[in-house]
Amino acid sequence: MRKHTKFSCFTGFLLVLICTSCYNNNEDSVLQKVKKEEKIFLIAGQSNASGVGDKETSIFVPHKEVYEYDSVKDTIVFLQDPVGQDDLHFQQAQTGSLIPALGYAYNQVTEKRVMVVQAAKGGSSLTEEAEIENWGNWSEHGELFNSSVYKTEKALSVLKKSEIDAIFWCQGENDGEAIYLNLVTKQDYKNALINLVQRYHNRFGPVPFIIIETGRFQGDTIKDEGYTKVREAQREIAAEMENVHIGYNETEFFIERQWLKDVVHYNQEALNDIGEKLAYFYASLEE
Repeated sequence: MRKHTKFSCFTGFLLVLICTSCYNNNEDSVLQKVKKEEKIFLIAGQSNASGVGDKETSIFVPHKEVYEYDSVKDTIVFLQDPVGQDDLHFQQAQTGSLIPALGYAYNQVTEKRVMVVQAAKGGSSLTEEAEIENWGNWSEHGELFNSSVYKTEKALSVLKKSEIDAIFWCQGENDGEAIYLNLVTKQDYKNALINLVQRYHNRFGPVPFIIIETGRFQGDTIKDEGYTKVREAQREIAAEMENVHIGYNETEFFIERQWLKDVVHYNQEALNDIGEKLAYFYASLEE
């Protein structure tokens, strides 16, 4: 009886060892598959990038592999609005954004895992001259670009990865107003955006830099001319630079669609449309 017990224990040990080995091999295989199919997106810009929509009508699909990096907790969490954190000079959505629609639509289309880094600051300008009340700017002399790189590098460290896959840029309202006020010119904005793209590409490689065109200013046609010039500069850069794209070009029609929450901010219906179509656009670049 005693010998049988020893044999049974040894046999059980072997079975556990074999099963553990099989499990570990399977786990390694799954992890490699996830790593291969994972996409990391950086979303940068000002208030329409962070979002002033409505989380109640934002997109959330439970049990999907769609995440964001939380810089306060220094960890990965499920992606849902309000996206982002009031941290590292950036702002949380108030309260809905385009980002969940982007993440979940892309995941649905490709079945790839998505991880998002939100680096958006309401009221921020691209050019230093257009900055208002120390709200931040994305120029070489501002702190937002470096903060966005730092936040992204922290996310990559958690994921044990070295590079991102795409940058989505939604910004231009402050600079459009500065153009109207003759503080900067269209060429100034264009030069600054070229410089920003080059800085991102110097750090993260020639990943797609995808622009959401700046919308319009409702109720003031003269101010709106500045926004028009920002869109012109964005389109010219996309036509002239490699790996720069206009990913969404319908914002100039939001007034007619009644998709503005106020004179410049997009409502949640608009944000969901932007996010979904950005997902399709980025997926088309991979074909």
